[in-house]
Amino acid sequence: MARLIDVAKAAGVSRSTASNVFNNPEMVRPKLRQRVEKAARELGYDGPDPKGRLLRDGKFNAIAVMPPSQWGVVDSLRNPVFDLFLLGVGEVCDEIGANLVLVPDKAGNHGIKTALVDGFIFGRVEHLAEIEPALLRRLPFAVADFDPGPNISSVRTDVRAGCYAAAKHLTELGHRRFGIVSFLRSPGPARLHPAGQSRDLHAAGNPSDQEKLQGYTDALAEAGLDIDDVPMIQADPWDLDAARMLLDEAPEATAILSMSVMQGIAVIDEARRRGRSVPGDLSVVGYNDIPDAERSDPPLTTVDGMVAQKGRVAAQIVFGGGPPRHEILQPQLIMRASTGPAPSSLEVD
Repeated sequence: MARLIDVAKAAGVSRSTASNVFNNPEMVRPKLRQRVEKAARELGYDGPDPKGRLLRDGKFNAIAVMPPSQWGVVDSLRNPVFDLFLLGVGEVCDEIGANLVLVPDKAGNHGIKTALVDGFIFGRVEHLAEIEPALLRRLPFAVADFDPGPNISSVRTDVRAGCYAAAKHLTELGHRRFGIVSFLRSPGPARLHPAGQSRDLHAAGNPSDQEKLQGYTDALAEAGLDIDDVPMIQADPWDLDAARMLLDEAPEATAILSMSVMQGIAVIDEARRRGRSVPGDLSVVGYNDIPDAERSDPPLTTVDGMVAQKGRVAAQIVFGGGPPRHEILQPQLIMRASTGPAPSSLEVD
């Protein structure tokens, strides 16, 4: 395997000059940089080892993650889905001997300017407005869960396909009366979006949540249903009022689609409290898979959003360097006991 010193010798430059080509290219004259890059290509050299580079350059040997919502540290860490994402990032950190730092939304731009880290993972589309400080610090970064364009590295799951599969699963079981729980990504009480009123995509949350809503819309449309005729509650994943509000608003619903796995579990619990059978009277599908989904009673049918894998890929992008990468992961519908045929009186031929 070619080393940096081999590239330097082939290009006829010092090791420090070759290192600057990869780590501080603005310090090297264009013609000289091109010569080193040509030698690297011919030798099959892909760039310096991330671990070695961090230790050799005396940097902080750490990566920062900014959560996907306007959460502080406590709210971020009590979210089991975000914990899975951090687990994936942490696995890569352990592999290369680096540390993980959580920079909550409240730190914002100031956190990017002052965090003692070597790179960032951004979790909200609003973070794009905060990327300039990272650029000024010449730090690598990647964004998760949305497409920032061709010049910025990203990793996301095809959530539209995942939510299409979830809704399609229910329509194929004969369900035609639905309720939806969408995401509220900022602090505040749950919001009702009643049936019969047109709503824009912001009723779902951030761009990733909006793609989920589009997936539901696609599948329901194939069954002849209009998404605007489905009552929807927009809530934080741990808002205890959301399940109650939805079942109050949609008492005749036979199926619930939840963008949050926690809210899916909450709907099951609220249905049981009301004496409704799951899945006999009401089928429930969540999004993302956590251990509590399998342990719920009954176990929750949900979409595996590949959260831990997404964290691993994001960290690999940041530590690996190189040109922008764009990874799209494929979700998987995990069918458990919380879904079943629509009640016989409502079945569709």
